[in-house]
Amino acid sequence: MNESAPEKPETKSPLLAFDGDCRLCVGSIQGLEKWGLLGELETCAATLVTGTDREFLDRHRRAGEIVLLKNNRSEALTGAAAFRWILQRRFPGFLTRTLNFLPIYLVMTLGYRLIASWRRIVLPPLATPDPLFPEPGWVAAFRATVSAAFLLLAPVWVTLLHQKMGIGNGFESLIPVGGEAPPFLFVTVLIISNALLARLLGFHRFNDLIAVQSFVLITTLLASGALLALASWITEVPLIVVCMIQVVISAIMIQKYWIWLGLQDGKKGLTAQLTATLAVTLGGATLWTGTQPLLLNLGF
Repeated sequence: MNESAPEKPETKSPLLAFDGDCRLCVGSIQGLEKWGLLGELETCAATLVTGTDREFLDRHRRAGEIVLLKNNRSEALTGAAAFRWILQRRFPGFLTRTLNFLPIYLVMTLGYRLIASWRRIVLPPLATPDPLFPEPGWVAAFRATVSAAFLLLAPVWVTLLHQKMGIGNGFESLIPVGGEAPPFLFVTVLIISNALLARLLGFHRFNDLIAVQSFVLITTLLASGALLALASWITEVPLIVVCMIQVVISAIMIQKYWIWLGLQDGKKGLTAQLTATLAVTLGGATLWTGTQPLLLNLGF
């Protein structure tokens, strides 16, 4: 008796899973789908994946990385490797094959990890984020490195405004006696305030908090500095006005991060919000009033 051959299991399209709370991730996926760049790929927020796909996904998913399930969703690629596979599958040819060349792939990986580690800081979630999976070590390293770069860039930017455009004329008595302040006094304000926050309130995401504050600091310095530069062409800008604008802008901006940082509820959360806000606002104001004379004397 002839027995019919068993039916082959239905082939599944590759699945691209991403963090559904990440505004940059969601927007990027929607844009790629709109332009037809993902082809036959299925896309889904990781928390909405179910069944065997979810079980397999959770064994490979890490915070900060997309996960691609291919070969009937029995193999997984993460991060830059998944992105390379998508590009090579959608655009086969010499240009995408160059991504297999190690130096080029390393540059691509560094770029991907830079964006992945800072995506929730550049565009903070508007709702409670997905439960945080254990983050790869490179996330903390990238956040710390870029935070340090922002903190180093901030006094250079302020110095250039003072030196080239005369920002801060008037009310110069706000500058400490002698015209100089300890090097990077604003960094000291940030570190001490946040160290107290972590110690007294048991807040353990110190690296994330510094990253947020350094991003808010450099962003508000660039924004307020640009506005003040425009104003300085018309009239003299008192230093007290510079400080007030910096405090107001940074205080408004940092409020967007309470949900992601988990500081929105209870007395400890409110205390943490106040401490974090004071740290970044006083850090920026101190930079305007206390650090630039030292840098000017150093020749910046």
